[in-house]
Order: sequence, then structure tokens, then C-alpha cells
Amino acid sequence: DASSECFALLASLAGSVEKGHDVVFECATGEKIGGSRLLLAHASSYYERLLCGGTAEDVGGIVKPDPDFSSAAHLALLGQLHALGHAPLPASLDVRLELLCLAAKVRGAPSGEGG
Repeated sequence: DASSECFALLASLAGSVEKGHDVVFECATGEKIGGSRLLLAHASSYYERLLCGGTAEDVGGIVKPDPDFSSAAHLALLGQLHALGHAPLPASLDVRLELLCLAAKVRGAPSGEGG
């Protein structure tokens, strides 16, 4: 249906860095994931504090996400946040588990930790 297509489109906004991205997540593996500061800040109080609170990430637009989690888990989390939780879950059960752990960590973390 139309709403599923809309959420899928929003989820796809997280991914390889493109011209329209205003925040970039540089994973420990070197992979870069682009995102929308507006969508992330709206969907998550953690990212709102991180990206709109005068932090180094707010000013520079570069986020170093938690190196304990794979880039696939970070991409899955960013996709979920972009789509307000309506994105399809990753096919890999390992990435799904990692996504749950990362989401729990971000939910409980102050703005300088997690993400």
C-alpha cells in the first residue's frame, strides 16, 4: 500500500553518502552511512541531543558510531529511525539481534555515548 511505500522510501534515505545527506556516520570499518539530521532528531531524543545540541557531531556533521556494532546494525537502526520504525527488519537474524542491542543501548545512552 501507499504508506508502506512511503516508509520504505524514508528508510532508504539512510545509506551510501549522497549530496542530500547532512550527517555522515563513519563506522569503525571505514564504511560511511549518510542520513538526515531532521528525520533522526525527530525520531530519537538521543540523536536530537547529539545532532542538534551544540556537540562536535552537530557542528561537523560527522558521527563516529559505536564500534562494538557492525555497520549493518547501524544502517538498520538509521533506516528504522528514518522510517519512524516502519522499515522492514534485516533478513539476517544476527543483524536483527545486533539491531535490538544497539537500539537498547542508544535508548539508554546520554548524547556522548552509543549511536
